[in-house]
Amino acid sequence: MESLAFGLTYAIAAAGCGIGLGLVGLGAVQAAGRNPEALGKIRTLMILAMSFVDALAIIGLVVALIVKFLK
Repeated sequence: MESLAFGLTYAIAAAGCGIGLGLVGLGAVQAAGRNPEALGKIRTLMILAMSFVDALAIIGLVVALIVKFLK
């Protein structure tokens, strides 16, 4: 049961972050399509947003490890 809890905890966090990264990429591509001159600023903001989303995935991994090893 603990392995299932570990797997589900991280799988849900990773799936949510995957969807979030897709939405960030979608927004960046749409913004670049509308305003190609601002590509540098868009890229910078996209990388920043992706790092925040990846931080949430790391938090999900930490929570999953806590669930696995502290029970």
